[in-house]
Amino acid sequence: MTLLKRLQGLRAMREGTSAPVPLGTRIKAWRHGFSGWSWLIYDLDNNDHRLYIPNTLSGRMANIDGPIARSVLKNKLLFERTFAAYANVPRIRAALERGSLTRLSDGFAPSSVAELVTWVADTSSGVFVKPVDSSEGRGAHSLEGRDGTILVDKKPLDAAAATRLISAQDGSIVTDLVRQGAFGRSIFPDAVNTMRVVTMIDPDSGEPFVASALHRFGTAASAPTDNISRRGIRASIDVSTGVLAIGAASWAYENGAFTAFPTHPETGAQIAGVAVPGWNEVVDTLLGLVRRFPMLVYVGWDAVVGDDGVILIEGNHSPNITQQAAGPYLADPRIRRFVEHHGVLAGTGL
Repeated sequence: MTLLKRLQGLRAMREGTSAPVPLGTRIKAWRHGFSGWSWLIYDLDNNDHRLYIPNTLSGRMANIDGPIARSVLKNKLLFERTFAAYANVPRIRAALERGSLTRLSDGFAPSSVAELVTWVADTSSGVFVKPVDSSEGRGAHSLEGRDGTILVDKKPLDAAAATRLISAQDGSIVTDLVRQGAFGRSIFPDAVNTMRVVTMIDPDSGEPFVASALHRFGTAASAPTDNISRRGIRASIDVSTGVLAIGAASWAYENGAFTAFPTHPETGAQIAGVAVPGWNEVVDTLLGLVRRFPMLVYVGWDAVVGDDGVILIEGNHSPNITQQAAGPYLADPRIRRFVEHHGVLAGTGL
């Protein structure tokens, strides 16, 4: 682990934001290349750390895709322009730059942020505003109209305040609001509940495969997003069946254990044992895209099951390796072969 990472870890300890593990465990985690949180999430007191790709190799994982693939996946505008012809991708309607709105879609009426707010209120339509190149839901806002009222992130806001807030979202895009299907609404309706599905390309056969999948669910704290960093929860998906495991979250760690969420903590909807509807369509859609764009060697896709099929929100060129909460990568022979082929494990003894 780099000196910078160690210093950041020490600062987190001092500020009280680090993982609640004893100093001896923290040193052991660092020695093997893991953060304290990763050690807890993977339960490495009881599981073999040699089956997990450590945090110190995340940089090597990030370099598996080439520069063009990384550019397409990182930039949400370029992502939509590349994949919209081949999948159901939320259409980008406008760009926000230095307080002004630029229309990017034919037939989109608003030409300013004030007009956008009025249009949303008058039409009861919805849009989503998010930075063109950020992650983890930072700077993202939903904007909806309901009976002439403006809702920002599901909460009423007057038009002037909504205009000020949206005008301040420099370097953002305005997209159609994703409408999740009955499944997502039944578990938590106030956030778009997404799947993070990781695909890789087998270096021997050239065929893509689904390596890992998690389903995220929003909470009142995370809404309108489902990001774990904003207090959403996640549940592993069995990639062969689409069935969900018990939910968990890094923030829900107390008295030496993670809180288990067999049901959603606020709505009471069942999570564990429930099959994601249309899971086979999700898999077919993503693998079809990788076959069409074989430069996409290693991608973390964010997808939603809508009432009319799969909605592809974005792709991530370097999906967080805490995705291994769904299962250790190096315990799967296909994934081990993949990371070995790309030099991730070179010189590590793993």
